Amino acid sequence: MQFFRREEFFVNLSVHISGFGQMFGVPNAVVDQYLKLATPSQLKVLLYLLRSNRPNLAHDEIAKALGIPEELVEEAVLFWSQTTLFTVEEQSAEQPQKNAEQPTARPAAEKQSRGSQPHLLQTSKKCGEMSPLEISTALEASEDLKDLFRMSEQQLGRPLRHIEQKSLVWMHDGNNIGSEIILTVLLYCKSIDKCSVNYAESIITQWWNEGIHTLTQVNDAINDMEYRRSFTGHIQKAFEMHRKPTTKQQEFIDMWQDKKIPMELIVYAYEKTVESTGKLVFEYLNSILTRWTEAGYRTRVDVDTKDTPPSSKKTGSKPSTPQSENGDAYQSFIYNE
Repeated sequence: MQFFRREEFFVNLSVHISGFGQMFGVPNAVVDQYLKLATPSQLKVLLYLLRSNRPNLAHDEIAKALGIPEELVEEAVLFWSQTTLFTVEEQSAEQPQKNAEQPTARPAAEKQSRGSQPHLLQTSKKCGEMSPLEISTALEASEDLKDLFRMSEQQLGRPLRHIEQKSLVWMHDGNNIGSEIILTVLLYCKSIDKCSVNYAESIITQWWNEGIHTLTQVNDAINDMEYRRSFTGHIQKAFEMHRKPTTKQQEFIDMWQDKKIPMELIVYAYEKTVESTGKLVFEYLNSILTRWTEAGYRTRVDVDTKDTPPSSKKTGSKPSTPQSENGDAYQSFIYNE
């Protein structure tokens, strides 16, 4: 048996017949149709299933035998169950039809002009199942899709899983998203340590439905997200936050950014909040910032020189305070005392 190597010479291997004493069959279709699509873990699971030749194998048993995560076993079983090699005996009555309408590839030129006919996109999770053979057919029909698969694998640093292949075909052929946009968003996901095709698809779908349709618009959206991440990062560091802001806290942070409140003023308001309440309270902090910005303060100096409690209308009377157990603290920090 001879194998051709890149160095342009042959390596001769002699077959030891004794090693072929016990054998099991592998269908030709595995090589002819699915070898290019299957990942290493999917091929391992297939060989194990064929060698075992018994029903009702548990996923954890296969995972332990092959030394791979159980989730990869589940994905491999799903992959092979959608081929013509296996029959799934039990199916839920509510399972989407396998032969759901599949996306039809359109010319690249039409992808570029799709902005003239906006419509709401759906993710690949809602498009029904897509068999490995259907994915293979889509690849054979489009060199651009082949390049997209290859470059996506380069960014991920590993072979594409079946669910990722389905996602790329759905975005590229079904929703007519250009490869440049998909790869740009995937690269952004990698930069924030969320290198996932499905995560990239969710971002692309959301942006499309918000009116972001071109590569230029996508780059602008990425720049805005990176700026917001940087702004939030500065806030977390200044506030000594050791976890990601909650949804409500992030709303405050985004509002301060949209209002272009100087970081110096935000940090000073944080210091005043902690001095007066002993902890970080976003609602109180925002009250300080609201008052300061409405008064036109932009720096610490503005606050220190101009922020004073309003004078009482009657001699000897004290300014009123909010009727709550935190009234004294609120009066102190809101007026920079």
